[in-house]
Amino acid sequence: MGVSSDVAVTRDDFRAFFAELHEGHEPFPWQWRLLDTVLRTRRWPEALVAPTGSGKTSAIDVHVFALAVAVAEGDPLPPRRLAMVVNRRVLVDDQYAHARALADRLAEPGEAPVLRAVAEQLWRVQGRFDERADSPEQATSPLLAARLRGGIPPSRRWSDHPTAAAVLCATPDMFGSRLLFRGYGSSARAWPREAGLLAVDTAALIDEAHLSRQLLHTARRVGELVALAERQWHGPSPLQVVETTATPGGADGVHLGVEDADLAEEGTLCARLTRPKPVELVAVKQWAATKPPAKVVDELARHTVSLRDRGLGGTVGCFVNTVARAVDVAERLRATRDRELTVVLICGQIRPIDLQRLDDTYPGVLGPGGNAAVDVIVSTQSLEVGVDLDLAGIVTDLASGSALAQRAGRVNRRGERDEGPVIVIVPDEGLRNDTRSGPYAGDDLIAAHEWIERRAAAPEGLAPWALREDPPPTPRTRRRLLQRPEPGNVWHWARTSDSLASDPELELWLSEDFDPDFNVGVVVRKFPADTTEAVEWVSLLPPRRHETFSVPVDTAREALVAAGRAETRAIVVRGDQVAPVVWERTEAGTDRPRIRPGDVVVVDELTRMFTASGRDGSETPQVVTVSGGSAADDVLEDTAELLPELRPGDVVYRCELGPRSGRGDGEVDESVADLARQLEAPTDVPETEIDEPAVVLDWLEAHATGHMAEAARDLLRNGDRVEVVVQRDEDGAPCRAVVIDRRRATADEYVRQEWTPNTDSVPLDKHQQAVGQRVTELARLLGLPGDTVEVLRTAAEHHDDGKADPRFQRRLGGDAEMLLAKSAGEPARAALRRRQEASELPTGWRHEQRSVVDAWPQLSPDGDRELVVRLVGTTHGHGRAEFPHVAGELMSQDDSDAARSLATTLFDEGDWPQLIHRTERRYGVWICAYLEAVLRAADGQISAEGR
Repeated sequence: MGVSSDVAVTRDDFRAFFAELHEGHEPFPWQWRLLDTVLRTRRWPEALVAPTGSGKTSAIDVHVFALAVAVAEGDPLPPRRLAMVVNRRVLVDDQYAHARALADRLAEPGEAPVLRAVAEQLWRVQGRFDERADSPEQATSPLLAARLRGGIPPSRRWSDHPTAAAVLCATPDMFGSRLLFRGYGSSARAWPREAGLLAVDTAALIDEAHLSRQLLHTARRVGELVALAERQWHGPSPLQVVETTATPGGADGVHLGVEDADLAEEGTLCARLTRPKPVELVAVKQWAATKPPAKVVDELARHTVSLRDRGLGGTVGCFVNTVARAVDVAERLRATRDRELTVVLICGQIRPIDLQRLDDTYPGVLGPGGNAAVDVIVSTQSLEVGVDLDLAGIVTDLASGSALAQRAGRVNRRGERDEGPVIVIVPDEGLRNDTRSGPYAGDDLIAAHEWIERRAAAPEGLAPWALREDPPPTPRTRRRLLQRPEPGNVWHWARTSDSLASDPELELWLSEDFDPDFNVGVVVRKFPADTTEAVEWVSLLPPRRHETFSVPVDTAREALVAAGRAETRAIVVRGDQVAPVVWERTEAGTDRPRIRPGDVVVVDELTRMFTASGRDGSETPQVVTVSGGSAADDVLEDTAELLPELRPGDVVYRCELGPRSGRGDGEVDESVADLARQLEAPTDVPETEIDEPAVVLDWLEAHATGHMAEAARDLLRNGDRVEVVVQRDEDGAPCRAVVIDRRRATADEYVRQEWTPNTDSVPLDKHQQAVGQRVTELARLLGLPGDTVEVLRTAAEHHDDGKADPRFQRRLGGDAEMLLAKSAGEPARAALRRRQEASELPTGWRHEQRSVVDAWPQLSPDGDRELVVRLVGTTHGHGRAEFPHVAGELMSQDDSDAARSLATTLFDEGDWPQLIHRTERRYGVWICAYLEAVLRAADGQISAEGR
């Protein structure tokens, strides 16, 4: 697909583009070769060979610029979405920060002509629509950046814009589970749209691919299966997979990366890759003991201090293999008697808000320039890969060979020092196969010990280029056979809305071993005393990324058990489902919480499962540990302290109106007590309605201070999609009030199916017509053939036919004169529940199922009628392959015999599941999901615009 433009962007502009993003630096030769390959073939190479320090994150820049050049030239486009997949949460965050910064620069290019030109081309890739101009959901940048990693609520906005240039930064489990129709942390209704978009028009760069062989194998197989169908696919390319590695070999096909000729002349790349990193080994007794003695921590701390005292001219690092040891080493370093050291602790569990606080205290501490005030950074393996950290030297636990090479990659990363020393703490006794240190197994440690002894004898030590001749040992294969997805597996995964007898075990298709370190999020909140009210409160104020600890699922389970079931109140958020954590009895007779990867667990503020914070709360961000004896703070509103401005949807202001029963909160301020009295309905006039927003605004004007209070006042003054919720106790007395920014409510697909942010309701015919126009525009931008465009347009114009059911119209507040697609009013789920009760519809009744029955007789039996009705029925992720109701429940007594007979054939006699299977065989499982995603995106965009 090509789009003509008068704004020129050529291949030669890459130098200026790169310089704008990298402080004036020019691209390395291999980065030019990567760009030329993508522009020439519209494909990514099968392998990217680039040692640590050579700038692999620049693949993001190449992706964005190649798209801009392709659209300017009017040529077919390379994949719109680039997925950067790596098994390090901190690196995911680092890559996301780079993508987010690039998106911000393109949103406001300023005086940089090349950025303005690239931004204009990317807007043409995405498509601009006049109706979007007045929408509060208007995209501010032509580049979408999303983060998908365990332990934080995942980004979802990228799936609403299938035409947009996007960068998705993901861990292997979060990317792979979405590709296989089981996205961790997403609702079942979102699974098919995410799978379709990742399997089509996407390139995935799997970093450190030798550590993710099964995912690499699975992803490449998906790329083969996408177009496996009776009808040939004519549209954006199936998934392209790139393995990135520091050493050549492995994949068939095109290999591209750093070459010897690139280092022929002294320069930045040569210095980064060839400056010596001499290795010193220090043997320590009982290093590998199950519970190592305090001497091991002492030795790590002592050698770290010694390294710092060498006067190397920068921060030194200390890498250890477990979070518990990292906490101990940091405490020991701070307790050094002869000098006071400034020590920061970094691990993957830390909340983003705490990292923001850390950067606020020590600006640039995790950047290439560092912060001179910081003496030591203590870290686990979370800082091993990709983080652009330039340490003067490091002390490290023995780890796997690849981990040691990556840790050394943080030393003298910019090549500006003559050398960067590496001290490795090793056992003084032999290792055994059953030894384990953190995530590293005995045989890997044995092989790494032999290898690091060789590197210690070499003067260049762990210099990246030297490791091409003596690469670190490959980790032991923890599975004898890589699993290959077959069509039968795919058809099973695609039944996303069915209750299967056995859920797919994705570890078989994604993991290197069967004990994966998948993550959950942990959030700390102030809870109402009543559990039902607490669930409602979390539903009202879902977890935010900035307040979420990212924790291995087993650690979270063990920490909750250690905190005590009786003393712990916990709520699990799974997609759009919110419920108390269920405790189950194990075979050993103990209780444990039932949580799974991708969940977010919200615990009460008094739950003691965290380490203690540092002296000022910033030097030692808290983490979740099994032995944690401290509570953590509720930081829902604290993002306002650190951000220069709040984005739409960020504002939330809470006020507790009285002591919470049994929680030890004490007395409340008199001004708060006065607010509670104003919100309490007078007993002598029980029907009196209180203008809660006005009362709260008056109180905020008179008493509240702080950035968040100011933002809440501004919202209430303007009345711009703001909601005031007053929660009352069983006697009707107000116990808490909250101001909620509803400017992002249209991002909730469940809500926007029936609600519009406009003051006027949306007529059904106009909504379907608008969705038909939008999906046509999207499909043409995507380069889909004419017959596919027509299928999508027809499905869009019938996708809400079922909303004409009189019972559903009662739910929306419509009448005979104007059928509604969406009603205006408050977007709260409580309001939807009240309307449901008034409608007399069965619980779980789906208008898409009814739409299938109403649309079927209007469609020609020739052509792609089955694909059209499939898209109608799966508009919101249901009906794959079953719907919840049989014909007698779906239809009313007033419906015609013909309609009831058709419903019986489809949903009672099994023709609908057969239709789903026929369309998947004819068009392809992922292609069907991709078309569903395009239609759902068009519907979502129109709904977000209030049309």
